[in-house]
Amino acid sequence: MWQGLIRISYKERFLTHLEAIKGGLIVSCQALEDEPLHGTVYMVGMARAALMAGAVGIRANGPEDIAGIRRLTDKPIIGILKKLDQEGKVFITPDLESAALVAQAGADIVAADCTVEHHPDSAELKQLIDSIHSYLDVPVMADCSNLAEAVRAERLGADLVATTLAGGTEPDFGLLEAIVNAVQVPVIAEGNYWHPEEVVKAIRLGAHAVVVGSAITRPQAITARFVSALRRG
Repeated sequence: MWQGLIRISYKERFLTHLEAIKGGLIVSCQALEDEPLHGTVYMVGMARAALMAGAVGIRANGPEDIAGIRRLTDKPIIGILKKLDQEGKVFITPDLESAALVAQAGADIVAADCTVEHHPDSAELKQLIDSIHSYLDVPVMADCSNLAEAVRAERLGADLVATTLAGGTEPDFGLLEAIVNAVQVPVIAEGNYWHPEEVVKAIRLGAHAVVVGSAITRPQAITARFVSALRRG
């Protein structure tokens, strides 16, 4: 019955996904549990609006939201599962079990925190990346906070790296440019992108694609920026 069927490896599918998102905008559709828009129905609606406007892909948190968005579109989905570490800090897709839930829900790419803070042991991080490849057959995007982490993630087998965890209040273009010049895998610009011209600049600096979240999908943060500006006069 199965004779003659050819299994397409994640690497072949990954090339298709890379082409689909190249030079485009990926919208992060996430809402924390204490936010008014928390809930799959809201995130699916947000994703629908983003895709209608031209987004080339979606970043989503949790199997329920990922599955709901998967039913909506065949465009690439970067999936994560946020958990809290022992200190109460957010830890993005910390283990193989979390990655499995994300992949099984329909994510095309699994993003994971690859910072030294959460993965100080390079051997353990490599094992996680290798296991996601071997057992789940999906590519891994390394969410990093600095150049050294991005270089390490590539060396350990990550398929693409991102500036997701760089911190600050504005895009770190210096970091983005440094990573682009230091690695061979595609680089995703993410973190504190609020203006269209910043997205354009990131692409010009060599980013493969740009992820924007709060500036599009978090009404509280958007409103707060306007209110703050009014208060400053």
